[in-house]
Amino acid sequence: MGESRGRWSFRSLGFPAPELQWEVRTSSGLLVGICDWAWPKYGLLGEFDGRVKYGRLLRDGQEPGDAVFDEKKREDLLREETGWPMVRFVWRDYERPSEIGRRLDRWLPRFRDLPA
Repeated sequence: MGESRGRWSFRSLGFPAPELQWEVRTSSGLLVGICDWAWPKYGLLGEFDGRVKYGRLLRDGQEPGDAVFDEKKREDLLREETGWPMVRFVWRDYERPSEIGRRLDRWLPRFRDLPA
């Protein structure tokens, strides 16, 4: 649901639609991971971080801190493999669309900025 809300927010703010569930692979084809969103034309990855990832989806014996550390390692691998930055959003970000816009403006054009 958070990923869908993100797509709606990006569109309503005038940003290009992202590719969904973007697979990042090594040059030999090994799957490194899957990102919630990617804008390959602009070299940007995106993730939504909901509490579920750090709560009820924990593996047996896994602490929330372990899940955060694992996610950080995963993000590092994705960024290293692509050379692209990653933006991350949480539910609270959707309450401040201008902040989403400010963060994405660093990497993405808005439709108003594209040539006619």
